[in-house]
Parts: sequence; C-alpha cells; structure tokens
Amino acid sequence: MVKILAGKEGSGKTKHLLKMANERVGTTTGNIVYIDSDKRHIYDLKHEVRFLNMEEFPIEKPDEFVGFLCGIISNDYDIETIYVDGLYNMVDMNEIDALGCINKLEVIAKKFDIEFRIGMNYVGEEISPELKKYVFQPE
Repeated sequence: MVKILAGKEGSGKTKHLLKMANERVGTTTGNIVYIDSDKRHIYDLKHEVRFLNMEEFPIEKPDEFVGFLCGIISNDYDIETIYVDGLYNMVDMNEIDALGCINKLEVIAKKFDIEFRIGMNYVGEEISPELKKYVFQPE
C-alpha cells in the first residue's frame, strides 16, 4: 500500500512521518526504513529504524529512485514499512513523473507486502485526482 502525506511546506509532514516511524517500531515485527533528503532528522528516529540520507546517493530521476528502492527491498525481505520524507526534494520530477513512480511503488508494495508512506509538498486542491486517492491524513 502506498499512502501520501500531502501538504504545503512547513505544515508538519516531517513531524508526522517521524512520529509514525517511531511508533511503528513498537508494533511491527519487520524492519522499517526512513529515507530523507538530508541528515537533519537522523537523531529524531529510534535506533531500530534504518535511516538513509539521499544526499549520499547519485539519484536524479524517478526511475533511478524506484530502482534504488528495489535494491533496498531485495537486500532485506523483512522490510514492512518505508517512509520517504520529501519525495520532490530527492528527485527532480513533476506530477506526471510522481504518479508513474507511485504506480510502480504500488505494484512493489503488493508484491512484497510493504507499506510506503510518502511526504509530498502540495496544497489541498492542487493534487490531481489520480494522486489524491493515495492521500491520507495523520491521526
């Protein structure tokens, strides 16, 4: 399953993703991966969460990012949840590219029983109906 936490920049998406990842540690038997565009939040996560800083990898295109995620999954079949904080900050893409990426992640999620939680900068009605079906509101 792929879920998008959408909102404008500074709306608290990162805070919610960090909280969800940390809470998930106590409720999962699998592994959790948190991917961020920089290393600012490395110390905000419990040590059980595998943190990846995208600045360390030469990923520029949406297909490269999907391939990167496939590599992570192929190395660890115990991953249950992958958090992606700020997809647009990691990879140069437009909404059409994002939809293609999300559709591929949906296939991967079903095949490997992985949940993707993705933070994306948007403002309410700017989201296309195709992407809006993936949007969730944090509790």
